[in-house]
Amino acid sequence: MFDYLQSWDCAFKGVETSDYVVGQVWARSKSSPANRYLLDQVRGRFTFTETIEAMRQLSYKWPQTTRKLVEDKANGTAVMEVLKKEIVGLVPVDPEGGKIDRALAITPVAEARNIYLPDASVAPWVHDYVEEFASFPNGVHDDQVDATTQANTYYNNGVFDISSLIS
Repeated sequence: MFDYLQSWDCAFKGVETSDYVVGQVWARSKSSPANRYLLDQVRGRFTFTETIEAMRQLSYKWPQTTRKLVEDKANGTAVMEVLKKEIVGLVPVDPEGGKIDRALAITPVAEARNIYLPDASVAPWVHDYVEEFASFPNGVHDDQVDATTQANTYYNNGVFDISSLIS
């Protein structure tokens, strides 16, 4: 039995100079919750409508991901608004602290070798994923890092602060 989720880091524009939109699928074994598995990823310089379609497609491909963590910044807020009646489990996330602090918070999980990546033969994007982490925080992009820290922060804490969702 696994606990599946999606983690999304959205961007504003789909042009060559834009940040990437990243959507990841993660799983954690309920019997061995320390282990986290990155199963799938989409990444591209998507327009708003392409981001919506990417979220639809990943949700269709992975129906067991009943929770979709979406950073409540950039296009994330608008994407959730458009899809809230269509896709179940959209959870807005307002990340706390800076990017480096969030990455440091999940470092023990990585150091303990509890994060598993797919083999590059089935997931060629793994090379870019590893390169982005190797160059963080000085690299050009950090979108895969952001989606990863968001998913693993959730797994570490069990939940995010949902007080903002209750009104």
